[in-house]
Amino acid sequence: MPASPVAEWLREAGLEHHSPAFSGVTEDRFRGLLMQDYAKYGVVDLSEKQALFRLIKRISSETYGGALLNLEEQSSDLLAEGVLPGGGALQADPAGRSMAAAFVEHSDPPKIRVVVRKRPLNAKELERDEEDVVRVDMHDASLVVNEIKVKVDLTQYTERHQFSFDDALHEGVSNDEVYRSTVQPLVATIFKGGKATCFAYGQTGSGKTYTMQPLPIRAAADMFALLADRQFADMSLFVSCFEIYGGKLYDLLNGRKRLEMREDGKRRVCIVGLKEYLVESVDLIQQLIEHSNAARSTGSTGANADSSRSHSIMQFALKKTKADGEPGKQVGKISFIDLAGSERGADTYDNDRQTRLEGAEINKSLLALKECIRALDNVARHVPFRGSKLTEVLRDSFIGDEARTVMIANISPTSSSCEHTLNTLRYADRVKELRKEKGARLPGGVTPGPIHPSGNAYQMPAAPQPVQRSAHPGPDPKHTPFGHPSSRSTSPLRGGRASPPGRRAPSPPSPKPSRGSSPPPLHAASPPPPKLAEVGAAAAQPLHSPGRQGRVSPSRERLGRRTSGDDQPAVVARRLTSEDGARPHYYDDEEDNQLLYARDELMNSILEEEDELIAAHRKQIEDTMTIVRWEMNLLGEVDQPGSAIDSYTEKLAAILEQKANGISELRRRLESFQQKLREEEIMSKTVGQRRAK
Repeated sequence: MPASPVAEWLREAGLEHHSPAFSGVTEDRFRGLLMQDYAKYGVVDLSEKQALFRLIKRISSETYGGALLNLEEQSSDLLAEGVLPGGGALQADPAGRSMAAAFVEHSDPPKIRVVVRKRPLNAKELERDEEDVVRVDMHDASLVVNEIKVKVDLTQYTERHQFSFDDALHEGVSNDEVYRSTVQPLVATIFKGGKATCFAYGQTGSGKTYTMQPLPIRAAADMFALLADRQFADMSLFVSCFEIYGGKLYDLLNGRKRLEMREDGKRRVCIVGLKEYLVESVDLIQQLIEHSNAARSTGSTGANADSSRSHSIMQFALKKTKADGEPGKQVGKISFIDLAGSERGADTYDNDRQTRLEGAEINKSLLALKECIRALDNVARHVPFRGSKLTEVLRDSFIGDEARTVMIANISPTSSSCEHTLNTLRYADRVKELRKEKGARLPGGVTPGPIHPSGNAYQMPAAPQPVQRSAHPGPDPKHTPFGHPSSRSTSPLRGGRASPPGRRAPSPPSPKPSRGSSPPPLHAASPPPPKLAEVGAAAAQPLHSPGRQGRVSPSRERLGRRTSGDDQPAVVARRLTSEDGARPHYYDDEEDNQLLYARDELMNSILEEEDELIAAHRKQIEDTMTIVRWEMNLLGEVDQPGSAIDSYTEKLAAILEQKANGISELRRRLESFQQKLREEEIMSKTVGQRRAK
């Protein structure tokens, strides 16, 4: 009895020992097998999976590459066992097209999608008995942050910050659910020329790396499922991975080789020297991811013992395969970006200098990203994508008709991380607002809520307390969360977070308090807040900013409650006195904040001068080599018979003077840089000593 075509194919690929398992499989069914189906037929070894994948891809290309196919006769058998990404079975298409192709064609996710994920309390936080202040409502895709604050007169109160996004995921959501909500809708877009990006943002220790690690694996499985379709048989998947560390690019899959970023004539960003790997299995991608994670720069910070200190970018590129097997034109690309954790400058005083410089560079790049988002939000004529290497990489994610972006904002649930959490949510809210019309953009809100005193320590309520609504019409609840008429709206886009009043020195109340007013500065020549302070969760917030909204005075709050008829008080206050014996966790000294601002400015200056010093040193070496060649030529001239000694001495004097000037200039730069390093070290020690008191 002659062997079946399937058995012959398996024999050619060296898989004849699997022929009995495929005895009942038709030719068309064999061509339509997906990678997740291989295990059903006993193909579990990695090398055998790769061989079977190449075999199916080859015979599909040979069979359907140049011939027309009678879809009415064969469409039901080709993908009878096919499965779409997400597990849905393929159905017959009315037009007779391949279902994978139809799935790709009809997939159209939004240009920008923002998802927030809350992590659970970790072991250290449970040991410290920290409170969970974040409440997530997955049904409404919203969340509430209950922030405990203290007024100037040391009165406690609670502010409720409400945000809504495309999806809000609580701590019980698995990584598979995160993938289905975020990345899976992007997979189909790259098969039709799209450029998709998924990036995670959040403070150090909020779970960004944990969230991002499994997403490329799941995306690769779905991409291989689509690549097995005959319509995409001429495409191949290529993987690359690099990191941005200290403003420089390194190839994580090629021995951390230094890379260069360039822009071509069509204003497309190209990474020169980046090595791409042809992948044909999910297991190989898993190995590449593990290798890149091992090569990535990490370090210990005050918030995380194993913090990512670089931005990691993994790219999956679909390319047409030429007849000779070489990669051809790129069809689409999806990038997975794990941003380094942001930190406030006030939280890094006890780190070593290198860690502080890393943090400043990270915050600077995140600030550049924020400025790009602001420019896009304001429809600016110029978007500063060249502000950092990170924004240059992300440029394709925000511009272009085929660009699709998913942002995953990771937040920590504890009260000690409340300020970081709010900054992350405001950052995410600004990204979300990019896809709306100007008139439809609504600010996030803040609602004062009750606080329950318990001795010297205060406890958060188990759940957000409901606030009674006024009987008569009040402000639009869309603009004022919970419909509370005395709410203080704080825009997460423009205004940012109001600074903790406890950081200001108490001053006599103004006879005419006004909304949005700021107390006069303590110093007439107070330095302006540094640019670094604008980074969401990364830097200390300015204390007296004209653009920030002030807090409504207690008398105005009482007036608002009487007007609305709301009997429930918005703030249940408890006055803290010196008898409590506990010092508040925040600073109450303006000078400390001024010192932090000055240190942030100095860190920015150090980062800029570091590159200038290295460039000057490199130029000095090049000039020295040129001078050495001049000296060799001069010696050759003076050795000639009849050479003029006067000319020799004049030229030698000029050469020595030029050499001395170059060394003097380099030494001047070096001394200036060393002086700033000493100043930064003194400032950091001073902040640490003041906090220890």
